[in-house]
Amino acid sequence: MEVDVHTTRMTLFRKLVQERGWTTIETFSTHFARAARELAEQSGNSRLADVTVARRTFDRWMAGELKGLPQRDTRAILEHLFQQPVTRLFAPPEGTDAPLPSEGSFDDPLAVIAQTESLTKSSTATAVLDHFRGEIQGIVDRYEMRGPQVLASQARSLHGKLTAWLHGRHHLPSVHAELFRLTGQTAGLLAYMAVNAGAKPAVADAYCAQAETLAEHIGDTQLQMWAAGTRSLSLYYQHRYAEADAAAAAGVDLAPNNDQAIRLLVNGRARALARLGDRRGAERAIGRALDLSDQQPSLPSGITSCISFAPYSLARTLANEITARLALGDTSEVLSCAEQIDGLIEVSDSEWSRALVRLDVATALLQHRRPEVEHAMALGRSALHAGTTAPITSVWQRANELYQKAGRWHTEPGVGDYAEELRTWRSRPQAKSIVSGSGAALAPQQ
Repeated sequence: MEVDVHTTRMTLFRKLVQERGWTTIETFSTHFARAARELAEQSGNSRLADVTVARRTFDRWMAGELKGLPQRDTRAILEHLFQQPVTRLFAPPEGTDAPLPSEGSFDDPLAVIAQTESLTKSSTATAVLDHFRGEIQGIVDRYEMRGPQVLASQARSLHGKLTAWLHGRHHLPSVHAELFRLTGQTAGLLAYMAVNAGAKPAVADAYCAQAETLAEHIGDTQLQMWAAGTRSLSLYYQHRYAEADAAAAAGVDLAPNNDQAIRLLVNGRARALARLGDRRGAERAIGRALDLSDQQPSLPSGITSCISFAPYSLARTLANEITARLALGDTSEVLSCAEQIDGLIEVSDSEWSRALVRLDVATALLQHRRPEVEHAMALGRSALHAGTTAPITSVWQRANELYQKAGRWHTEPGVGDYAEELRTWRSRPQAKSIVSGSGAALAPQQ
């Protein structure tokens, strides 16, 4: 997003600052510094605690006079402080004839009506639904940069607000259906976060069940399939591979030619069947996923966010094929697939995908008929440093699996170096929550 403004204008940043009474640099800096310390602790990135905002910069932000967006660390802190994507913060507030209610007003559905009483009920509902859609998309867009440990509280709060609004009033049929969809999507996000954060399986199961029930109620087959894929993912990381395959297969059966079936086939069925040693079944699932990808008129480009509700891009499908091929022992195919997507992986914002592919390739190099131990361990170390966000369950498990595979070469210096890196990585506060399986922030509200 490019911003080039030379006159004072209203932005969402200015609107929120004014609503909260943070209009002096001293007051704003106090809240910014608190957010910086919180984010530094949550992310393990200590340099964030030292980030400050100069008076001149704050004045430019308030006037809407800026070119481009703030630096990466500043952006992260602003998003943590306001729980809004920074691209929205420095854009005009949405809906000039349907003003966006302040954040706190969503805690009470009736407050929304009271605050916009000059609007018809239909236009009020439209404004609120647009706001909720924006919040959901904001979580998806920031997920691989911020992680479940940071975004879980926002998703849980959003889920509570949607649930309250769903049960709080009588709605037009179209509004009612959209509330079911958005509530189901937030439940789906929380289910996926629970898997990535290593929460107790019952947490993901409960949110998946809610997402599936809400989607079924309004006939949203795509959301049903997405929830089935997340249920399969949860079972896969519990090593319940037969059940993971069954959950994915049930999802595919809902609409075999739907683009959501791509994820179910390659992330759900192929990987689980490969772990079960069912080569023929895994090969069929991979082949069907690739065929279905070819049949789609358009798929997302690059490496799509792992938590996105959009269908899998071809690159993400190939990244999942790599994992399945690795379990089948097809090291040549692993290296071939990795070569096809290497450029996309390296330039993408998907830090976790970068780490996972490197770990898979490193393991393949150890399984090759001529093992390349030093190269594999170097790739493993680079994977541990591939991102700044907290590691997710899949990264943690594969990093440990690589070390286990390298056990026979434990006397090699590279293996010792990787082991030391792994111990250091494990000691990070965010990694401890994954290892211990804690996920209190994601527990469903009673």
